[in-house]
Amino acid sequence: MKEINTKIERAYIIIPLLLLLLIAGCNKDPDYIPGLGIQGYRAPISKILLSPLAYDGATLAIEGFARDFAEEPVDGSDTSEDVTTTFKLTDLKGNYIIILLPGQWEIVENDYLIVGGIYRKNGNELEAQQFEIVDFEKKDEKGRYKEIEKRDEW
Repeated sequence: MKEINTKIERAYIIIPLLLLLLIAGCNKDPDYIPGLGIQGYRAPISKILLSPLAYDGATLAIEGFARDFAEEPVDGSDTSEDVTTTFKLTDLKGNYIIILLPGQWEIVENDYLIVGGIYRKNGNELEAQQFEIVDFEKKDEKGRYKEIEKRDEW
């Protein structure tokens, strides 16, 4: 009978300790994950280029480095506000998809971006609806990556 009572007493000590540890572990701030808010099927550029027909019209989220910028007026517009920013989003192997962003943006050559939008196989283009610039050097005081500039409301 004494053995049963000591087991119950141990359980009364161990269970609150386990609950305390569980509660302490749940209070951690979640780490920021770049591009988590970008909607679309995540696919590498090389996979999209391997079978563009499979991704035609799909909402994708792709990532890569920005190259070869150009700002073009929309339909012959003379105002500087009506422009489309175009650039190539490249992977490390040199594969690229042309990105079409409405408006002017502070994106510079070799920025690492995660872009979400609709892929069109004709022209190998992605009509961007969201994008995020990822800067792996910006960290907060705890060493976690801060949420970086994003644009998803057009």
